Amino acid sequence: MATRKYEKHFFPNPLIKGTGVKHRIVMQGSKTGFDGLMKNYWLRWNCITKPVSMGDPHTHDFDEIFHFFGADASDISDFQAVVEFHMGEEDEIYRFDKPTIVYIPKGLKHAPIDIKVVKKPIIFMNVANAPGFVMLVDGKPVVPDDIKP
Repeated sequence: MATRKYEKHFFPNPLIKGTGVKHRIVMQGSKTGFDGLMKNYWLRWNCITKPVSMGDPHTHDFDEIFHFFGADASDISDFQAVVEFHMGEEDEIYRFDKPTIVYIPKGLKHAPIDIKVVKKPIIFMNVANAPGFVMLVDGKPVVPDDIKP
């Protein structure tokens, strides 16, 4: 069958097996292509169904935005979870129990992200303007195994 003109713009069934999550999507512009359109785009989407702790303290050479919201598509405000988000060299802990977006500027130390309570599934998504996900731990680059598609 001949390739259609815009076929490259569709990524059917992007779900991959996640560690401790129900579903996971990881899209890396530099690896999945996007025909050069989004070469500096990185996204991880997780459906969290039980408490989990993610990440050791680290920084990035890019900005990152975290999104937390309820998994019920008809009411994403239904957020029945408790999250503790660690920020900065001082390890300040921010606790929230409602849909929240967290902005992490380039170079700001963050993590772990501790999802303490999950009464109903939630969506945890992070997005970065980067070709791939590289953490800097003690100044050394690390690519976690659990984010590789």
